[in-house]
Amino acid sequence: MNRTFFITGTGTDVGKTVVTRGIVRALADSGLSVVAQKPVESGVPTVNGERRPHDGTALLAASLANRTLAQTCRYLFTAPVSPHLAARLEHRTIDVNEIVSFVTAPHDECDVRVVEGAGGLLVPVTDDTLYADVIAKVDCRLIIVAPDILGTINATLLTIEAARSRKVDVAGVILNQSGDESLKNAEAIAAFGGVPILGRFPKVTASDDAHLAEAARRTLDLSVFGLRSDAFV
Repeated sequence: MNRTFFITGTGTDVGKTVVTRGIVRALADSGLSVVAQKPVESGVPTVNGERRPHDGTALLAASLANRTLAQTCRYLFTAPVSPHLAARLEHRTIDVNEIVSFVTAPHDECDVRVVEGAGGLLVPVTDDTLYADVIAKVDCRLIIVAPDILGTINATLLTIEAARSRKVDVAGVILNQSGDESLKNAEAIAAFGGVPILGRFPKVTASDDAHLAEAARRTLDLSVFGLRSDAFV
């Protein structure tokens, strides 16, 4: 079994990394071998002369895998802006084909590969390529993380349409920081988007991987990743 999942958001700061960490640790706790990657990360601080990606480091730790940051992140940039601009500011070039190769490396033996994108689906990776176009080059399924707030129906349906226009398979939607159920976000997205709602990830006060994994197991349908219902029994 080798499954690749890209996780995107309906925008920036919607909780992609928190949700992804919970999923990755829950899968690892079940005994699956998991590769977690964030090919492009911007807003990366420099510590003792080295760039230390917050998201990439967190995903690597959550996976419990014996891997390096170089195998987790391919491009790291300082400015907290979209990848294409962050690269331009550093006079660097992002190679789209290199990203594709990075997340499809045949020597990476694993049960599940979980790849977190940058921002939303239509974030520019280069001056002529959107992240959605990169994902379309990979044999994968897409999971959309959306905030459970007023306005999320529109943003989520637009993301679904953008994915399908590129023939990207949408595995489902996760609503993050579950809010007012009277908004009926899950119901509308499922009906109009024709996609399963994989769960409503709760607000979490403790952000360590163990608590996030427990929240993922409790609230999300992890069978989409090939996890059996009795995996944690």
